Amino acid sequence: MEAYEYISLDSAGKQRKGIIQADNEKQARQQLRNKNLMPIQVFQVIENHQGGKGQHASAEISNQRTQRLTLKKTELPLLIRQLATLVQAGLPIDDALKTLIDQSESKNSERILTTIHAKILEGQSLATAMRIFPRAFDELVATSIEAGEQSGQLEPVLLQLAEYLETRDEMGKQSMTALIYPVVLMVTAVMVVAGLMIYIVPKVIQVFESSSVQLPMMTQVLISISHFLSSYGIYFLILLAVLILSFLLLRNYPPFQLAWHQLKLKIPGIGRLVRVSQSARFTRTLGILTQSAVPIVSALSLSKQVVSNRVMQIACEDTATAVREGSSLAQAMKNTGQFPPLSVKLVHSGEQSGQLSQMLVRTAVVQEKDVESKIKTLIGAIQPLAILFVGLMVLFIVLAMLLPIFQINTIIQ
Repeated sequence: MEAYEYISLDSAGKQRKGIIQADNEKQARQQLRNKNLMPIQVFQVIENHQGGKGQHASAEISNQRTQRLTLKKTELPLLIRQLATLVQAGLPIDDALKTLIDQSESKNSERILTTIHAKILEGQSLATAMRIFPRAFDELVATSIEAGEQSGQLEPVLLQLAEYLETRDEMGKQSMTALIYPVVLMVTAVMVVAGLMIYIVPKVIQVFESSSVQLPMMTQVLISISHFLSSYGIYFLILLAVLILSFLLLRNYPPFQLAWHQLKLKIPGIGRLVRVSQSARFTRTLGILTQSAVPIVSALSLSKQVVSNRVMQIACEDTATAVREGSSLAQAMKNTGQFPPLSVKLVHSGEQSGQLSQMLVRTAVVQEKDVESKIKTLIGAIQPLAILFVGLMVLFIVLAMLLPIFQINTIIQ
């Protein structure tokens, strides 16, 4: 059974869209007619490659659309949590998916879930069906679910995945929310000050320049900045745009990416934060996979995929190689010189006690709390610093414009 997306007309002539499950396109059209709907267009949500040259053009278009199907960042944790809850309540996986389809509010998620549900009814595993949509379900999700299905531990694996995805999503939200205020404040301040420098300050300064008074050094600096922005401001903006565009184009170029990621790890304060957060991702993913009965070497290879920093990725690869050659996990992590000492100690403790999986997850929890605390402290410091910066800029402009006025009043008196 396959999933088909359709466009049809009802008895009143209104257009209806939706998704229907059928064995083939002809059966899908017949089902629509049985519902008093006139099919206009029916195409498969995902292409069936067994048809060879006989594939319909609609199937080819459908395949292209499928490659772009994905879920929003907030949808994936919620979907996995709902699926885990339904499975925990005792529903078969096909009934659980049907429930999720009925309450789906997003068109993309409905298409994805309907296709997965159809593949489940055909006898495919949940992990195999999810791999049809690699942009919606990454390899971590698919591999964890596959291991859970094979070991008969799908319910706990889904719960662990939901917790991990929710934690990752929440940390990202907290960081973005906390940064909005200082960023908006700084951008607004820079725009206002630039406007003052370019349009207001030159008109006021004309009054001072027409007098024979020796201008204070602060006012001379203000005049120089104003002249620079008026004359070269547009070129400065173009240069800034070129630099930003160049960075965006080069950020995926391996040598540049490696150098940039090395630089981030060397920045005081920021470097440690990046290192701990990347290590937390690695250990949590490794813990989930090993708890799901995935072999340690395979789990290490998959865990490096959730690490975004190239330097840390290389460290994960070196760790996997060393473990494959017979080294202990803690020793392999220590030899890279990139993982925090606390992580190495906790992993070593887990190996010694025979509870490596549980200790890996606990290590991730400790590191995530550390990162969360550091981010709150950093952002808490950024906000007053941003206000102080804005205040100093305004104070400089006000003093630079008032000092000559005081000087002229003194001469007049």
